[in-house]
Amino acid sequence: MFRQRPTLAEIDLSALSHNYRALSDCAGPEGQVIPVVKADAYGHGALPVASWLARNFTIPAFAVATVNEARVLKAGGVREPILILGPLYEEDFELVLKGGIVPVIWDLETARRLSAAACSRQKKIPVEVKVDTGMGRAGVPAEEAVAFLFKVENLPGLKLGGILSHLAVADGEREWERRYTDRQAYAFAEICRIFVPEDKKRVPVCHLANSAGIVRYEFAGCKRARAGIALYGAYPDAGLCERIALQPVMRVKTGITMLKKLGPGQSVSYGCTYTAREKIVVALLPIGYADGFNRLLSGRGEVLVRGFRAPIIGRVCMDWTMIEVTDIDGVEVGDEVVVLGRQGGDEIRAEEMADRLGTISYEVFCNFSPRVPRVYLDGA
Repeated sequence: MFRQRPTLAEIDLSALSHNYRALSDCAGPEGQVIPVVKADAYGHGALPVASWLARNFTIPAFAVATVNEARVLKAGGVREPILILGPLYEEDFELVLKGGIVPVIWDLETARRLSAAACSRQKKIPVEVKVDTGMGRAGVPAEEAVAFLFKVENLPGLKLGGILSHLAVADGEREWERRYTDRQAYAFAEICRIFVPEDKKRVPVCHLANSAGIVRYEFAGCKRARAGIALYGAYPDAGLCERIALQPVMRVKTGITMLKKLGPGQSVSYGCTYTAREKIVVALLPIGYADGFNRLLSGRGEVLVRGFRAPIIGRVCMDWTMIEVTDIDGVEVGDEVVVLGRQGGDEIRAEEMADRLGTISYEVFCNFSPRVPRVYLDGA
């Protein structure tokens, strides 16, 4: 019998360090890598991840999506600047004015209101400007960017510290994807060239590359890059596997709480979607879709038991998953079961699970709920 629920996620901080070093090497001697720790560090735990990286590396800034995410990091003692990649709302102004948080601006009304709020406190708030070079999402249209940058620069309460954009298809190697990325890079470089000429004193830092962009491209003039999914050991696309060695940071495991035998004609779980044709051994696992173990894995996913793959049978429940272990010798109640990660000589990677689900590794990581405790291992 287990002393406590065996379902948990191990976060390997030594693997996190390995990935940050590898990405920094790809970024080159002049490239500073900004760790993206939004969405609770893609489900890995934003505060523990940021704290570990800050203790072990010189981090130029961390990036999150919301001011509330930044609030958690600041309350936890993170001293590095926190870049807000998402929109800024009026109720966010108060925390931004306290300092240490750098909003990203792309509309003039928000910039003017923030400037006025800063002036009322006799402060000057650092900001960065996002340009839409082809993502078609948030950002100042590229053709309006230079004029917008001049307007922001002249607002008395703001200090323009950076210019950024986001790549749409850097994670692909097809010819049109490379052309598209090259066009984005050219548009961004032209904006930076015009606004930050060498003979002027302006010093905004330009950054364009995401995880795939760091590994696959070189962007002249960009002193920083933003690393998200690759930081956590997953590849943005399979074509990058030969270019950088990443180590998975998250390993999700549970354990066998019950073994039972079913005979021919007996069914398993809701809907009786699986019916045994012969005598089988079923193991019951205390993990389900409330933990983020996707219900779409019903009848199609696998887990690792004693280093061997065991198929999921029947429907994944809110709290339970059933697997068949008939052909795995020596299986016992209390055995460790790995649902994501390595056990013995085999491994289930987030990319494999995502492929089975028809999604991406980002969602696999983010979906593991707070009901799955994160346990942090530093390699020592």
